[in-house]
Amino acid sequence: MRSILNNIKLSQMRIQQMAFMIVAVLFFFVLVGLGYVGYQTKTLKSNYLDLQKEAAISSLQVLTDMPELTCGSLCLDEDKLQVMTGKSREYKDIWGVSSIKVVKVYPAFTNMIKCPNLNCNYYDVYDSGLKQTKQYSTFVSLCKKIKDNDYIYDKCEIAKLLVGVRMLNERNE
Repeated sequence: MRSILNNIKLSQMRIQQMAFMIVAVLFFFVLVGLGYVGYQTKTLKSNYLDLQKEAAISSLQVLTDMPELTCGSLCLDEDKLQVMTGKSREYKDIWGVSSIKVVKVYPAFTNMIKCPNLNCNYYDVYDSGLKQTKQYSTFVSLCKKIKDNDYIYDKCEIAKLLVGVRMLNERNE
């Protein structure tokens, strides 16, 4: 009788050991799963930021080729910019970015004068009002038609096209 009781106790002990091992293995796999999910989340965020950057850089090329602003490849028409500066809110769906600015670089200037004004050097074409933006830029020619002594010619200056896109940051996820 004693040996049967010993066998029962031994069997119960083995069952408890087996249950403990199953719980330990389950706990291990839960920890591994949480680590994997954390890694994938970080990778996903990094991929998202990379895609935003690529989209912003490609939007620079798209904007320089838009017939609404362009006078050729990597050339913006200053006359069209003056028209679009006042009405860009009406066309907010076509831009696909948070902000568009054009700043004349050459000839150099001492202070920023927003267009449309005399001797202006800064166009704020579109601004969505978003605060969490990052700007990317490219240099372009900024040309306008000039009539001088019965001659019509293009007067070109060097400008910087700044495109702002909404960025995901640490505080605003």
